[in-house]
Amino acid sequence: MDMNEQPDHGAPGRHQSVLLADPDAVGRAVWGRLLRARFSLVLEAENGAEALALFGRHKPDMVMAKIQMAGLDGASLALAVAEADPHVPFFLMGTSRQVAQLVSSIYLPTVRLVPTPVDPARLLPLVEDAARVAALRRSAGESGRLVRFFLDASPHPQAIFSRGSLEYVNRGLLRCMGLVSFHEFQAMGLDLADFFRVDDAPLADPARFARDILDDPLDREHIVSLVHPRHPGRPAHVFQAAAALLPGADRIMLTLTDITELEYEKRDLIDLATVDPLTRAFNRRKLSEILADETSRARRYGTPLAVILFDIDYFKRVNDTYGHDAGDVVLTEMARLVMGLLRECDRLARWGGEEFLVVAPGVGLEGAADLAERLRAAIAANAFPGVPGVTSSFGVAQYRPGEPPEPLVKRADAALYRAKEGGRNRVEREA
Repeated sequence: MDMNEQPDHGAPGRHQSVLLADPDAVGRAVWGRLLRARFSLVLEAENGAEALALFGRHKPDMVMAKIQMAGLDGASLALAVAEADPHVPFFLMGTSRQVAQLVSSIYLPTVRLVPTPVDPARLLPLVEDAARVAALRRSAGESGRLVRFFLDASPHPQAIFSRGSLEYVNRGLLRCMGLVSFHEFQAMGLDLADFFRVDDAPLADPARFARDILDDPLDREHIVSLVHPRHPGRPAHVFQAAAALLPGADRIMLTLTDITELEYEKRDLIDLATVDPLTRAFNRRKLSEILADETSRARRYGTPLAVILFDIDYFKRVNDTYGHDAGDVVLTEMARLVMGLLRECDRLARWGGEEFLVVAPGVGLEGAADLAERLRAAIAANAFPGVPGVTSSFGVAQYRPGEPPEPLVKRADAALYRAKEGGRNRVEREA
């Protein structure tokens, strides 16, 4: 046997298959013998239609075909194979005239035109090179499938970004988004930015977020929330995010650890420490922090600051006449009404019992008095459930540079006392 026909166990095609389409039986026999020395499986067809059927069943790694074949010619076969798999190497063999005609009419990156008669000693190295490329591509594909298998088996939601673009989302993250497969995610035209929030703001660029985590020199904690765009009312999942650099192509893997339960417990604890459980206004403890911060800011920057202290007129009568449950409803509804009329920078706190205090940064005495009047009018006009004619009295005071918070609140309290003495349902400024 010729040395070219001996199996080369180191050859790249020894675990690969090739499809040979040639209407000439002698040509098929010669090329079949040569190819079997290098490929583990050689599929033979005598026409294009038979070759296409074999390709569909076996998915060979390479195709060699004559240009001139009855029925489906070699060029048409090459087009059909490229449509099924654009990466399969394809050798088209024909006369110099046939090759010249195809050069101007067909262009496929994987197709090589080979004039006949063919010198096997020159063609076989090209075939082996193509087999080597096909083997590398298949190996990369298998590695990619293996990586996806382990990603999908992970209990943590994960995503891979390559050169700033989303490459893959694992099943754990897909489940959080209410999806079954990455194909479904892509087919729906979705983006992770549709789902992710950071500090209640949309995460515009998840790939940049992953890169920022990776480049964070302080190794800080990074928290991201996931909400469903079609179901915004559902409770958000909360995750701690970590990033790792993967080998090749600037790949970054974003891994999320579900801390939803811990985060909500933490928020509940913070809520208990800072918020009045009945009215949802800040409690007195939190108010002390707010006043200290705002007076310090007003002193540092020379900006105005005012407080408004108010309470419900004849609140004891409300409790005695309509019951404590009705009194609680009045307190809750009043807090909701007032918070809806305040600016974002204003703070409402329950001072004690039926008394509330508004901290208004950047507002002087006149502005605070106007705000208090608007609040008074809104309360008087509001229909509180089951309790008619609810009104409130207001005392307003302005911060004086250098003073601590206590004198400021005392002046507002004295103004409130004058409003009570003056007939209630009115606004009084500090003396």
